[in-house]
Amino acid sequence: MENPKPIVAQVPEDLPKGEEQTEVFEEHVGFLALKEQKPFKVSGEIALRLISSRFYVHENTKVYDLLQDFQRHPYIPACGVVGEDMKLKGIIVREKFLFALTQPYLLEVYRHRPVLSLIMQAKSYFYHTHIYVLAEELSEHIENREEEFFLLKDEKDGYVGLFSTRDLLIYLSRIMQKDIRAAREVQRNLVPEEIVYHRDVFSFLGGSRPAKEVGGDFYGWKTSQDGIVFLLCDVSGKGPSASLITTSVSGLFHGFEFSLKRMPDFLQMLNAYLFSAFHGEKYLTGIFGFFHEKTGACHLWDMGHGHIVLQRKHRIYLTEVKENNVPIGLFEYISPEPTRIQLHEGDMLVCFSDGIVEQKNGSGDFYGDKRLYRIIKSTLQPQLLIDAVWTDLKNFRGQYPQSDDASLLLLHYHPKE
Repeated sequence: MENPKPIVAQVPEDLPKGEEQTEVFEEHVGFLALKEQKPFKVSGEIALRLISSRFYVHENTKVYDLLQDFQRHPYIPACGVVGEDMKLKGIIVREKFLFALTQPYLLEVYRHRPVLSLIMQAKSYFYHTHIYVLAEELSEHIENREEEFFLLKDEKDGYVGLFSTRDLLIYLSRIMQKDIRAAREVQRNLVPEEIVYHRDVFSFLGGSRPAKEVGGDFYGWKTSQDGIVFLLCDVSGKGPSASLITTSVSGLFHGFEFSLKRMPDFLQMLNAYLFSAFHGEKYLTGIFGFFHEKTGACHLWDMGHGHIVLQRKHRIYLTEVKENNVPIGLFEYISPEPTRIQLHEGDMLVCFSDGIVEQKNGSGDFYGDKRLYRIIKSTLQPQLLIDAVWTDLKNFRGQYPQSDDASLLLLHYHPKE
């Protein structure tokens, strides 16, 4: 008799929380069978979502009969072994089962014996166990290269199905990717890829390109009582850990009431927060500025960053760096000092992160300051300047991956316009 079409039952990934899993069938493929599934409540990240197979075999099935089933159906990696009451007895893993029976004389010895004589003991878990609990308990098994299988049971120790470390890793990876996508959306709101802000006498233009899904660069500006506050920060490291700090910096920045005299207070508060949380292991460099819209005067606090230049009539001027202005969060106490710059008609103040100048190409060469300065000097049009930087940087690295987060912030002063 021709075997019926095999079915491997799985809980759908998009099953809404709280919805019942109601597949009810028992498909036989020889002596192997699929568990007849009773309705379960699938709510949250529970182990039931990990099941990759519900195949099982009764304990009194002959070894030779199971061997034939495995040979006819290579897609079945393992099966549970149950008693007459469907309670768990153990597990048969296909590869180990077949390997054992290739040993000399072993098949002749076990041919007519029940599979109970060759079962393996495997850990079993209640089907409603949280996936994060499984991940913590099975962390050592996950690190092993060999795939391991585990059983799931119901309230009465009845067989529900089985899953493997591979199933657990895939599911955890999907959760992580989902969380990273959500974090990326949050960070895009905090650090837009491109933004332009125009006022009567000045314009701010910004852009950021994270090396990973989320990054550690942050730029922004806001109005205060007597001027415009802006900043560009680069958190040590990159990825999710750095993005958490950029989120904190964003919250502190937008919640602080700024004035020219209070900027040092903000820097000291930010430093105390980072140092108390990370004790110098995580820190940030940054440019913090206070711009007087009416006078064109700009006060800058360069906190260990250094990547800021003034473009005036196609010439580049480097800004002064105060020795006391160390990275924020690296030391317990700081004494920030400002540098004052008077902007003239058409001046552009350009801040950037080291992800631009330290980008490598396929030959191992750095993009470098000089190449960036050539572009900055080449035009008096701020939007054209920013577009040229991103295009040239992409062409420079070619197929070489982006190695660090790259950000750019430009202040254009144009009172006569």
